[in-house]
Amino acid sequence: MDADFQPLEIGIPDGGWSNMGVQYKDYYEVLGVPRNSTEAAIKKAYRKLAREFHPDVNKEAGAQKRFQEISEAYEVLGDSEKRKRYDQLGANWKQGQDFTPPHGWDNVQFDFGGSGAGQSFNFSGGGFSDFFETLFGGSMGGFSGFQSSEPFGQHSPRRTHDETELTLSLEEAYKGGKKRIKVYADQSGTAKTFDLNIPAGTRDGAKLRLRNLGHNGDLLIRISIAPHAQFTVDGADLWTEIKLAPHQAVLGDKVDLKLVDGRASLRIPPGTQPGRKFRLRGKGLKKTGGEKGDIFAVVKIVIPTTLSSKEKRLYEELAELAKRS
Repeated sequence: MDADFQPLEIGIPDGGWSNMGVQYKDYYEVLGVPRNSTEAAIKKAYRKLAREFHPDVNKEAGAQKRFQEISEAYEVLGDSEKRKRYDQLGANWKQGQDFTPPHGWDNVQFDFGGSGAGQSFNFSGGGFSDFFETLFGGSMGGFSGFQSSEPFGQHSPRRTHDETELTLSLEEAYKGGKKRIKVYADQSGTAKTFDLNIPAGTRDGAKLRLRNLGHNGDLLIRISIAPHAQFTVDGADLWTEIKLAPHQAVLGDKVDLKLVDGRASLRIPPGTQPGRKFRLRGKGLKKTGGEKGDIFAVVKIVIPTTLSSKEKRLYEELAELAKRS
């Protein structure tokens, strides 16, 4: 079957508070980062751990549970508002301690609408921990902006989402098109195959959704772009090298540069220095808003390791001229 990607819109139902004690979760410890970590450091730690323990990759016992813990930690620390709320509990709590919401937190409503940074999900369809639900009122579901005053543990059955990762080559992400993916649709291991329409210019880390194709909710697909022999992906921009011989850098030249979808001719001005950047606008991946990123080509001077007798003689002449000048 064909299924089109749709923008990810996540919201979850809110619940009330309970006096029930639960075990405290040290989300910083789960991700292995200090409490003063930047958003970038938290995201980097999450992505590294998520790749290591993703159930599609790691089949060891306990990997799936670890993946869920990592996802829950990033759901909180990857979102500035949730992280601020969580940090109000203080730094003296330890992982696994008995925890009861402090006085004054009763019946607090937390807005989960919009598209915060903390968009991480459970692969197996399992919900978040009691600790998470005690603080934030429920696990992830498809109720954008919905709020409820139901007591903790008594809200209606929640939707959860499955997550899997799809690795694309840079060419596939750049050009888009159909891509076949196999996902395991239930606990018995039954597989379903989908032909997905990949949007042209899809970026690394994009989260895309197939509605109602998970166990009890949507199927969420994280796009990962495989390492490329020529280009390095930096958001929507692509970086590459232009390798020049010394005479090309000194005298100038026209060089042929391979692009993702073709070729371009670059004019190298005389006296080009190593590290100089050339920019090809609109040749990268898609930015938010539909515009495209750029390709940056950085000059690298390649020094010959073997010379003919004539080449060696000419370099010696150049050296003599340099001494006289």
